[in-house]
Amino acid sequence: MTRIILVRHGQTEWNRIERFRGRADVPLNGTGIAQAEATGRRLARLAKPAAVYSSPLSRAVVTAGKIARPHGLSVQATDGLIDIDYGKWQGLTPRQVEER
Repeated sequence: MTRIILVRHGQTEWNRIERFRGRADVPLNGTGIAQAEATGRRLARLAKPAAVYSSPLSRAVVTAGKIARPHGLSVQATDGLIDIDYGKWQGLTPRQVEER
């Protein structure tokens, strides 16, 4: 049986302040890096993945790398996993979108 574990990337500054990220390549902040490391440690105890796939955005690749590393795996970035395209909303807060 195939088991799929879905993990969301760690926090970015835009997540923290609730800004639409979409396909903007916003990096993890310090909290996000710590979250990714903690997730990697926990999954190293709970799972033995055969492969690790990620969106090509750096926030996802870094998070996936923290999961893949203990297992000697490399991250396979896949365009099909990229975030939604928010178009003109990208980079705006929900309030800014509402005002426009």
